[in-house]
Amino acid sequence: MFSNLITGKYTVDIEDKILFIEDLGFESPPGMISNYLYKCKQNGVFEKIKGLWIGNYEHESGIALEKIVMDTLESPNFPIIKTNNFGHGDFKTVIPIGTKARIDRNGIRLIENCIEE
Repeated sequence: MFSNLITGKYTVDIEDKILFIEDLGFESPPGMISNYLYKCKQNGVFEKIKGLWIGNYEHESGIALEKIVMDTLESPNFPIIKTNNFGHGDFKTVIPIGTKARIDRNGIRLIENCIEE
């Protein structure tokens, strides 16, 4: 869905943001995911983001989403992390969209309170 929001009237602001992606393998085979990522690459998405968080993706081929990402990006200039706790899987975490965060090889850390007490 995200690849349809990178150009046009409903473009999403991705400048200096952490992009998180996941998908259902039975709906989107590896070739389709690769095409989506190339569309993002050709439209400058990966030149604007500060990091990439990869979530769930299981396909019967066994090809991992992180393999598809790395094949597409070749040598990204931002941190990439992989977890299985968001997406369509059984284990989910809350992602506070719009909250300031920092990403590095060790994970994502919130640098702003996102819960009102």
